[in-house]
Amino acid sequence: MQSESESRASTIYGFIGAFVPLAFIAIVLRLYTRFRFAKIGADDIAITIGFILYIGLMIATLYAVKFGLGLHIQSVPPETGVQMQKCGFSSQVLYPSSLGAVKLAIILFLLRVVPVDHAWRRPLYTLAGWVVVSESAFTIALFLQCRPLNFYWDKTVEGTCFDQPKFYYVDAALNMTTDIIILSLPWFIFRSKSLPIVLRKQMHDTNSAKT
Repeated sequence: MQSESESRASTIYGFIGAFVPLAFIAIVLRLYTRFRFAKIGADDIAITIGFILYIGLMIATLYAVKFGLGLHIQSVPPETGVQMQKCGFSSQVLYPSSLGAVKLAIILFLLRVVPVDHAWRRPLYTLAGWVVVSESAFTIALFLQCRPLNFYWDKTVEGTCFDQPKFYYVDAALNMTTDIIILSLPWFIFRSKSLPIVLRKQMHDTNSAKT
């Protein structure tokens, strides 16, 4: 358990230092190969937007660390607590939009590679619509979680917030469900394409055994 004097800033710095460069390299290589050998598509634009929003989220997180993120809440200096909460609010707002853009990029990529008459095109469009609507709704809800808005980071003013823990649990549950669905899509979409190959191999092995 974390003590009040212990800081987890190094863990946060390590996470950002490891994954931001990897994401940047992946985006650059993707855009280069598409520009060099094919053409830039809607999925490339979506993933680039998602990365830009992700960079904004990481910047907000770094500033939050500067103002006390990573410390036990009792150890955060009162004079920097408000700034830390403002940075936390900024990262909260950027998170669903960044995540939504990444999810949308994956779906748009699948729409790009499947044939126009493929049975999964309509479900993919439906899922893309759900991602846009749900992540937009979560972003709007984050702006409305406290009234007035500045009550989120400044408890010296009068205001109220809705049940934030319940909202975060619902957000996390829906996001995890959508993640599982999206990660499963390639298997559902392309398994029918690999089935004839498997059958042909079995038939070939059977014929070889007979001879």
